[in-house]
Amino acid sequence: MNYKNIYEVPLSSLRGISTAREKLFAKIDVFSVGDLLNFYPRAYEDRGNVKDVLDTADGETVSLVLEVVSPLTSARIKANRTGRPMTIQKFVAADDTGSVKMTFFNSDFLKSTFTKGRKFRFYGTLERTPRGISMSSPSYEPYSESVPLPPFVPIYPLTAGLTQKIISSCVRQSLEQYRDIITETLDEDLLRRNGFIGLYDALCSIHFPKSAEELENARRRLAFEELYDFHLKTMLMGSRERNGRAVRIKYPDMKAFAAALPFTLTTAQKMAIQDILIDITLAHDPQSEKEIRQEYAPPARRLVQGDVGSGKTIVACAAIYAVAKSGYQSALMAPTGILARQHYESIGKLLGLFGIKTVLLTGGMKAAEKRETLALISSGEADVVIGTHALIEDGVEFRNLALAITDEQHRFGVAQRKTLENKSENDLKPHVVVMSATPIPRTLAMIMYCDLDISIIDQMPKGRQPIETYAVGDDMRGRVYKFIAGLVEQGRQAYIVCPLAEQTDTLLTASYEMKSAKEYCDSLAKTPLSGVRTEYIHGKMKQTQKDEIMARFADGEIDVLVSTTVIEVGVNVPNAVVMLIENAERFGLSQLHQLRGRVGRGSEKSYCILMSPLLKKKNTNAAYAKRMDIICKNTSGFVIAEKDLELRGPGEFFGRRQSGIFSFKIASAADMELVYLAKAEAEETIRNENLRT
Repeated sequence: MNYKNIYEVPLSSLRGISTAREKLFAKIDVFSVGDLLNFYPRAYEDRGNVKDVLDTADGETVSLVLEVVSPLTSARIKANRTGRPMTIQKFVAADDTGSVKMTFFNSDFLKSTFTKGRKFRFYGTLERTPRGISMSSPSYEPYSESVPLPPFVPIYPLTAGLTQKIISSCVRQSLEQYRDIITETLDEDLLRRNGFIGLYDALCSIHFPKSAEELENARRRLAFEELYDFHLKTMLMGSRERNGRAVRIKYPDMKAFAAALPFTLTTAQKMAIQDILIDITLAHDPQSEKEIRQEYAPPARRLVQGDVGSGKTIVACAAIYAVAKSGYQSALMAPTGILARQHYESIGKLLGLFGIKTVLLTGGMKAAEKRETLALISSGEADVVIGTHALIEDGVEFRNLALAITDEQHRFGVAQRKTLENKSENDLKPHVVVMSATPIPRTLAMIMYCDLDISIIDQMPKGRQPIETYAVGDDMRGRVYKFIAGLVEQGRQAYIVCPLAEQTDTLLTASYEMKSAKEYCDSLAKTPLSGVRTEYIHGKMKQTQKDEIMARFADGEIDVLVSTTVIEVGVNVPNAVVMLIENAERFGLSQLHQLRGRVGRGSEKSYCILMSPLLKKKNTNAAYAKRMDIICKNTSGFVIAEKDLELRGPGEFFGRRQSGIFSFKIASAADMELVYLAKAEAEETIRNENLRT
């Protein structure tokens, strides 16, 4: 059959691919030869650096070329943990400088492989004891001086039933069999001016590199293409959005708004407000009367990024005020009912001073109340609509929506945000502002939001006390509980965060079993917190149930709230002054900082306690202690985010739940040289396309 490209070629066209094996490949999202060739190794074993036994050290992972010098013996024993019987295969292999005792498990078939006199290249971790040198279950390959072995061996992510050998064999077969339809995907001039190798050579080298230099050349070329495609698609999407029409807002007099505030705006807040006002008015000189008179403008698209407690809400409120003064509607969508209500109460109270009407729309409203609210929205009587996902439901019709704001934007899908933007009437589009309290290094923000203009609020309002942060081992648990109990007696409240929700989710870290939120809450009855009012909440609960519990906590009916990270975003309870985070080693620094930001929102002194079994007075994990020192000594989320990125890289920085943000297979957002190059080339491509049209 003639295939046009490698993505049309089914895996079944390869030798050794049965229907059952196709299903195994499907589990790792490999459905075609194209998918297989883009299923890159997660690591490489450097087996080319072969050492003599004499030159090795205890615990070293090493490559050895050894000859089998003893017959393989097999013994059947009873396993200690499972109780199931197992077999152990042993033999001795040696070079001119020493011998190594080899051990394999449940591998009876090896008897015909490891025969005396045969040579193999072994790769594994050595153990040196007074009884000799040993290696357990090493990788191995038959060795012949006339047939050189590859120096780098790819290691692929696996699923049960697939082996490294199966994947490597299929990849090699694909490269040989379908070379003619692996067509170049980048422009030849682009490749030449940037010194990139071609696609076929890159695929060969990424899977079977012959040297470190060859591997880096392949990685750089393939990573560039991922970044280039990402930038190109995002820029094109953003340009399509900006090509629409939005109403031009008249530049407002903000003096009355500023005077009504019970505090003084920070410089960063003022700059963010100014950015938005210029976006939606295009009045470049607000002090003059030389405003552009056209009725319509390109829709603004801006991200307002600020640390927890930096005052993003008042920035959004100022933008809403400006839009309302021009006679248009605004919508603000929040991820939870409790957060939507908090915005409704704070924003509605302030804007009400100017006769601006604010309404709340959530899924839990009674039918009659919802009908009344929908009528106010469709008639235009409601100037501001604040709500949850209910805003994007059918039946919600705006009269003249000009501004769509999404709070905690990463909690919504692209389609959901798009649906809100499409609520504007006729062919008009609203101006768009998305807000995020997740500090992201500026370099990463440039990639994630390259279709948006960015405003960063990097100052904290005056009067906010820094949160005292301590990292302790779980041997301090009793003292921590007493400390929290003492604050509760003074009328304060506390959060306790656990990584898990249900006991079925239990994980192990070190030798310490993490408790679920429910189990942990129940266990407090046997601690110094036995007399306090406790409740638990987790993400698997229904939204109405979570909102009800959070409302009770906000009203002071719960003293200690045991939670998973569901409370990470948006909850404002000024009376909560303690945040205890259990198993802190399970969280990244940025996420710990986000959780810490749930306290310190009132005038009282607040505390964050990071508890981990890795921080016991004895046997403290030095590397982890260093990480915890970063968050204990830094209060800026942006500083912490930069250090977190350095420590963990972009994939772990965003966490598994948000891995879709960077779905790169090989590119790294930390490789800024490639990031900038890819962005520049994408801009050049779009510029050239525009010139042609």
